[in-house]
Order: sequence, then C-alpha cells, then structure tokens
Amino acid sequence: MPISLTTPPLLPSASASYTLPAHTQEQMDDQESQIHQLVENAEKEQDRGSGLRRDVLTKLIEIAHSSDSRLKCYAANRIRYFFNDFPDLEEDAINVVYDLCEDQDSRVRIEGYRAISSVSSVQHKWVKRNSDVLVQLLQSDEPEEVAVVKTALCDHLDMDPGVTLGVLCDQIIPPEYTIDEEEQQIRDRLRSLVIAFLKVDAVEAIIRKYTKTPGTDTENVFVCQLLMAIRRLETRDVEVIIKDLLLMMPCYRPGSARGMDLLHVLIDKARSSLNVKSNDLGSIKTIDFYISLAHFVAIQKRVASPVVLLRFYCTSLMGKPVLQRFSPEEQLVLAGRVVEALEACEEESRLRPQICSDEQFSFLRRQIVDGAPNLLEALHDTKLESSTMWDTLRSLLLACKHRKENEDWEVPFDLATSISRFQAQAQRLGPGNNSDEIRVLIRSLTEPSMSQASSSTTVDGDGLYERPAHLPARPQIGRPLLKRPDMSRPSHTDASGAASNSRPAIQTRDSGFVALPKRSLSSGETVPQIKRAKTELTEERQLTPSLLSRMTMPIPGDAEKASRKRGGAGKKRVEDSSEPDKHPMSGYSIKGAAAHAERGEESGDLTPRTSSLLDRLNKSEGVDGGGNRKRHRGKA
Repeated sequence: MPISLTTPPLLPSASASYTLPAHTQEQMDDQESQIHQLVENAEKEQDRGSGLRRDVLTKLIEIAHSSDSRLKCYAANRIRYFFNDFPDLEEDAINVVYDLCEDQDSRVRIEGYRAISSVSSVQHKWVKRNSDVLVQLLQSDEPEEVAVVKTALCDHLDMDPGVTLGVLCDQIIPPEYTIDEEEQQIRDRLRSLVIAFLKVDAVEAIIRKYTKTPGTDTENVFVCQLLMAIRRLETRDVEVIIKDLLLMMPCYRPGSARGMDLLHVLIDKARSSLNVKSNDLGSIKTIDFYISLAHFVAIQKRVASPVVLLRFYCTSLMGKPVLQRFSPEEQLVLAGRVVEALEACEEESRLRPQICSDEQFSFLRRQIVDGAPNLLEALHDTKLESSTMWDTLRSLLLACKHRKENEDWEVPFDLATSISRFQAQAQRLGPGNNSDEIRVLIRSLTEPSMSQASSSTTVDGDGLYERPAHLPARPQIGRPLLKRPDMSRPSHTDASGAASNSRPAIQTRDSGFVALPKRSLSSGETVPQIKRAKTELTEERQLTPSLLSRMTMPIPGDAEKASRKRGGAGKKRVEDSSEPDKHPMSGYSIKGAAAHAERGEESGDLTPRTSSLLDRLNKSEGVDGGGNRKRHRGKA
C-alpha cells in the first residue's frame, strides 16, 4: 500500500516548506527509508503526469536544500526520473542541480555534475546550457572533480556534438568588446583548459565519430569557430589549435579547400603584422610565428597549395627593407623557406598540374630569380656557413641557371656580383654540401657576366660606351663621345710615306687614350691638334708625329730649290732619314725643323701636303723660298 502524501510525519503538502526534524541517527535513517519508498512508488506510477509524481519531484527539489548530504546526493540521483514530465518545474529542478554543483561537500558536487548529464540526456534542449556550466566547472581545483566534469562534457558531445563543440569554441574565441583585467585573466585560463580538454580528452571522438564524414554540420561548426578564434587570438594557443586540432581532422587532406582557408587566415595575420612598422622583438617574433605556421601548413603538411605561399613570399618578404627587419639567423631561415616553397611548387607542377601549372611555376621562378640578389646578400651577411646555407645557395643558383639556359636571359651584373661573393667561400668548402656543383654553378653564372661588365666600359664602333643589358637605353645626346683607340694597332705611315687616316689621340689623366671625334674638313683646312704634355715617349707615341714634325713636312715645289742649294749635303741627310724612325726621339729645334723642310724633297716623299701655319704666314708676307724675311721675323 503506497504511503499517503497527507501523512504529516512523512511528507507535507507540496505548498509547505519541508524541513527535516532533528532526530537521532536511527530516526533519520527511518526518514530516509520512507522517502526512498515514496520515490519508488512514484516511479511505478503509470500516469507520468500524476499528482504523486509531481509531488515527489517537488519533494526532491526541497530535500536538495537540506543539511543532510546523503539526502542531497539522493535527490541529485532521482530528479532525472521526474524532470521531463513537468515543464513548469524544469527551471526549479535545473537550478537546484546547479546548486548541488556548488555545495561544500565534494561528494555532493560530484553527484551534481552527474545530475547535469542525466538531465540533458532526458531533455536535449538543455544540452547547450548545461555544457556551458560544465565548461565553467573545468576550473575546479580538485582533480577528481575535474575528471567527472570531463566525462560529463564527453557525454554531452555524444548527445549533440555540434552544439557542445560550439559551446567549447565560444570559450576559445576572445570577445570583441573590452573587458577588465581580472575577467581577462579568467577567460585566458579557461581558454587554456578548454583547449587542453579538446586536445587530450575529446580529439579522438572528434576525429573518429563527429567529423569522420567531411562536410557535416558538426565539422563546419568546429572548423569555422576555430578559424575565427585564430583571427582574433594572438600567438598564444594558436599553434595547438592548428597542429593538434584542425590538422588532425579528416577534412584537412592535401589540396583541400579547408587547408586553403587556413592558409589564407595565417597569411593575413602575417601580412597585418608586417604592416606594423615596428622593429621591436615582439613584432618580429609575431611575424615569424605566423610565417612558420603557414609554411608548416602548405609545405610540410601540404594541405594547402604552396603556390599561394610562394606568391606571398615573393610579394611581401623578399624586399630588402623587409629582410633587414630580421636578424641574420632569421634571414637565413626565411631564405630557406623561400627555396623550399619553390621546390614544393616544382613538385606540384609535375604531380598535380591542376594545382600548379607549368606557366605558374615558370612565373614564380622568374620572380625568385629577380629577387635573388636580396636573398644572396642575406645569406652572405649571416656569416653562418651551415649545410642549410649551402643548400639554399645551391637552389638559388640552380634557378638562375635554369632561367639562363631556357630563356632569353643574361645574368645581370648586380646578380653576378652577389653570386661572385661566394666564390672564395666555395673554394674553401670541403667535401660534401655539393661543393663541386656549387663551384661550377658560380663560375657558369659569373664569368660571362663579369667579362661582359668589364668590356662594357670600352667604346663601340659609334663612339658610345656599351651599357649592360639590364639597364635602360641610353638617352640621345647632342655630340658623340670620345673614343679610345685600339692600342694594338698604332698609327703609322703607309709604304708611300703618306700619313694614315687614323684619328689622333689624346692622353687622359689615367694614362688612357681617347680618340677625337671625326669631322669633315674643307679643302685646305688643317686638322686642329691638341697640345700634349711632355711625358716619357712610348713606342706608340713615337709613331705619332708631333706638331713641329708636321710643320717640317716637305711642301711640293720647295724640295727642288732646297736640293739645288744644299747639294750633296742634303742627299747625305736624306739617306740618314730614310730609316723607319727618321724623326729624332726628342723632336726638332726651330732651326732643325727649317733645315729638314728644305731637304724634304730629297727624302723621296712626293705626297702633296697641306701647307702648315708657318708656310701660310710666310706666303702672306711675300717671303721667298730662301726664307730671308723669315730670319728678319725671327729676330723681331
């Protein structure tokens, strides 16, 4: 026979406040047994909405506030059997369960944690709210209680994985609004606890059960929430989210859309950090942190296209001002990452051309070669001759060699100069590190360019200096430049004694010879000469007549008169001057030049000559061939 609820000693009416009387232990045991019996009878009631069941639920809510821990624990275990039958009492029932989770007795708290799971199991609409409470309870300092809370969270993941994962991720994403320092510390600690729970306790179920099939709602919620967390978070906890959560999921396979989304988030974070014009250590560390994660995702894990990463390297990292923001060791690492990305793109172009076509790869390689001087300078300035440095150098040289052999391209002078700086180091490089190949590559890329650079200072056939191929065209100027003569072919007279048609040269301050420009001469006009400083005569200068020597050249008509006057003496001197070097080494004096002019006819040189300045002066004053007035003018 069921116990009547109207019996005052056992159970008061539902509207009355129930308080256990202070009895002896035996009396309390009897009271607890009567309550147990009453609950058992209500559980057997067929009508789930009966008054008996309602009154029992109300009684359980009341005894949960008693001072007896055993009754509290009993109430926590039995509320779930009546919770779902009376919607108007649900709020009171769930609140009393939350109160049990904050009880002073650890045993009561643990039963309260379990009661949360039991309530959610009978009514799933409470999963989200109860999951949020359980997340807060992860902050407990009692390891035994934390273990129960984690078990309860795993139960909620089984009940509704999408909702529970969403609640967990909400605790990871930083708020957009500003919070005070104390709350910030609480949130930071809770975030770390949630990430640790996902990484250690839930990741297996997430991978094998909840996100096993790509494209599910659960996967979409989890991935999108974590990507939002990465966008808002600083460097803290981001690496664990990527490496231990996201990349463990089946949806992050090579070349997947999920991987591309993750890579774009990391590149955006790195680019925004680069845009902050600061060289402090924290800023540089932040940039390097996101670059390293992007490199891990695209190159090491290959879950995203390396083309996107290499394009970012070319456009944002290879500039000299950006590289100089990093330390020498970090510059070496960055150069190595650029080369690894280039090699990954080359592999993708062979295996998966839909990801990286040959045209894309060729374009990216040209960009790498164009920026190679900056990378080579970074390698050289590190002063760290490690295997990483030599491997990076070898890859850059191979890229340059491929472009030179397969495209209409010559190594620019600045690139050749940067490469040549490694020549001495490569000569000292011992076996290993591809030393022989590196030395051959350096020679093949530098020798033609350096020789072309040295010859570019010579004068071409039009009197213009040749310019390196990579420089813009020379602007047109009004007059031709001076030309340096070919010293291997000195000017000399031909077999008939006539002077050659080569242009005279002047000696510059650095002892180089530059030819004078050609210009047309009217008949009877002499070529103006530039007075030369007295220097030590070389063999080439001996073959170039001096001004005084040219003044003494024989004039037609005067040679015959000089022959008759001088007679045999003139003939003898002609024989002496018939030698190849017929002009004295030190030149003529004034009198010697005049005497030589008188016997010029007998030298056998019958080539007509343009009259000299002295001859034209003599003729203008009516001086005869004997030169009487000349002597008079000399005395003046």
